[in-house]
Amino acid sequence: MSTPALRPAPPTPEEIPCLPRNFWAWVAYQFFYRIGWQFKMESTMMAGLISYLAPAPTVMGLFASLNKVGQNLAPLIAAPIVDRFRQKVMAVLLFWGLTVASWAALTIYLWSPAAGDRAQSLWVFGLCYSLFFTFLGAVSVAQGALLGKIIPAERRGQAMAVGMMLSGVINVGAILLLYRVIGKGHFPEPRNYALAFTLTTLFFVLAGASLLWVREAPSPPAGRRTGLYSTLRAFVVLTRYNRNLARLMVVNIAVSISGSMLQFYTGYWRQSGTFSEGALVLATLFQVLWQSVSSSIFGRAADRKGNRLIICILLWVEAMVPLAALVLGGLEPFRGHWAWFTGVYALVGFRFPLYQLLVNYLLEVVPQRDHAMALGAVTTAQLTTVPAPLVLGAIAGIWGYAAAFLIASGIVAYAAIIALGMDEVRLRKSSALEI
Repeated sequence: MSTPALRPAPPTPEEIPCLPRNFWAWVAYQFFYRIGWQFKMESTMMAGLISYLAPAPTVMGLFASLNKVGQNLAPLIAAPIVDRFRQKVMAVLLFWGLTVASWAALTIYLWSPAAGDRAQSLWVFGLCYSLFFTFLGAVSVAQGALLGKIIPAERRGQAMAVGMMLSGVINVGAILLLYRVIGKGHFPEPRNYALAFTLTTLFFVLAGASLLWVREAPSPPAGRRTGLYSTLRAFVVLTRYNRNLARLMVVNIAVSISGSMLQFYTGYWRQSGTFSEGALVLATLFQVLWQSVSSSIFGRAADRKGNRLIICILLWVEAMVPLAALVLGGLEPFRGHWAWFTGVYALVGFRFPLYQLLVNYLLEVVPQRDHAMALGAVTTAQLTTVPAPLVLGAIAGIWGYAAAFLIASGIVAYAAIIALGMDEVRLRKSSALEI
């Protein structure tokens, strides 16, 4: 039986000062981060590069698993480290610097003549890709803990909405420009990815610089024990006494499995024979446009109505994505033209706010002093999904993409039912402050 001292207190409303400079620093961080991310999106650019280097669905599943190992194992180590940082912004900057450095190394390689060797490039890509997501997993814990300290609960959706809306406008123009450049033929594969990833690295650097404006009060010293066993025990205790956190963990596992399908959509599209480099960029444009619109709408709606309601809605949208891929990429008359399949990426963009709203909900159902450890617990639990891309890739290779897509859709539908049992814990205020 756990000692009473380790039992987390029930969630209570926590007053967090809303400093305009912190709000806009966070918006700027998300703004530059999201612009950079568009040029390496998992469902389009990354999937295009992987399918270029090795088109088999089993190989795509392998890389998705490498992604998950690093991204979900890192929080087990990073959570107690972030917990002991009195200023969480310093933890974010530390892990973010390592993340950007790993992506910059891959970008430099893709510009080199050696990138023409597909076999060698596959290994270099695998190393940099794994390091990037390992450090990004640590960043997810640190930035979540920082968000919980500097932005009030009723403003977090708005912060996401503003950042995504602003970045969306820029991204639409930037991706159209990239489409024209690639369309001229001056940057054939894999140089087109090197060009896109250069922009990713630049905007990632600007994102980190934005956090230098944050003003954060030091946290009380963490009194938890260090060590792997103590960390795992703290994870278990946090989940055992918080029903909402336990259900949220199940939902995150299902969303993680569904997220591993992103690369399969582009592989399925390439298999249909209508895939092209230009169409891939346009698909990215559709995804960017809809995730910007969706974030603007659902971010503000979550602040007014609560995160749980919007999470449930977006989970059903997530469950529809694999089914849309089957229809638009496999049935007549849709499969005859590439334009239909861009609808899949529109849905992928539409459900995008789900990931941030899951974090926002966690920050509400867990006391602030436990944010880093709770984020680490939820992310570490997703290690159970590491085999999922390999299994789904094998299923797609043996029985076809349809079987893998139907399984992924069913898993997310189950998560949507589980989410109905979560509580809406925020005490809504009669009116929200406006900046």
